[in-house]
Amino acid sequence: MAALAAVPCLVDHDADGDLDLLIGNIEGTVVYIPNEGTPKKYSFDTSKRRFLQAGGQQMKVPHGDSGPLAADWDHDGLTDLIVGAGDGSVWFYKNAGKKGAPEYAKGVALLPESKTGWANPVEHGGAPSGPGVRAKVGVTDWNGDGRLDLLVGDFWQQKAAPKKLTPEETARLETLKKRRDELQKILSQVNSEEDSKKFAKENEEFSKIWQEISTLEPRPGARGSVWLYLREPAK
Repeated sequence: MAALAAVPCLVDHDADGDLDLLIGNIEGTVVYIPNEGTPKKYSFDTSKRRFLQAGGQQMKVPHGDSGPLAADWDHDGLTDLIVGAGDGSVWFYKNAGKKGAPEYAKGVALLPESKTGWANPVEHGGAPSGPGVRAKVGVTDWNGDGRLDLLVGDFWQQKAAPKKLTPEETARLETLKKRRDELQKILSQVNSEEDSKKFAKENEEFSKIWQEISTLEPRPGARGSVWLYLREPAK
């Protein structure tokens, strides 16, 4: 699982003059792989990878899907980590170590989880009222005040354009949904490769039914936005 939905970040993590890899993943952890080559000829040995720690425990963001970014967020000369999470929240991990030997403090939420969530598609032609999920972050001094601001990309869904069905199509849709539900109960018994072979025909029928349902009742489409958060002036 730690190899799925990889989100890479390049940073000189060990301060030896070349760029190392930090990789977020679907589990919500962050993997560190040192560069054992040179600044111009990278060499990464995956057998030496390790999971980053924060506050004495494995670094892990809520609902997985971590997206790490290295930046000196608190302007103390050390590179911190800002990590987007699957629930739309964004986390700050302060580097409490020293140059070449980073140690990350317990995460602090910079942004809360999304109120939109996964299961609330926006109406067709509409726009989201707030940030979505699967937060991916960037930083820049957007307004030139000397402080880093936050850019957050997200994922949300928009309902498909309404489709007016004929009476025949409406009846067909009801029949398809009934059969889909029947097949779901049958396929819930699949627990092994042998079961998969046993129910191969049902699985194939299930896929075809889903495709036909999608033509009669189009599913929501994937969308994404970028949100800007300006840093408040220091008090």
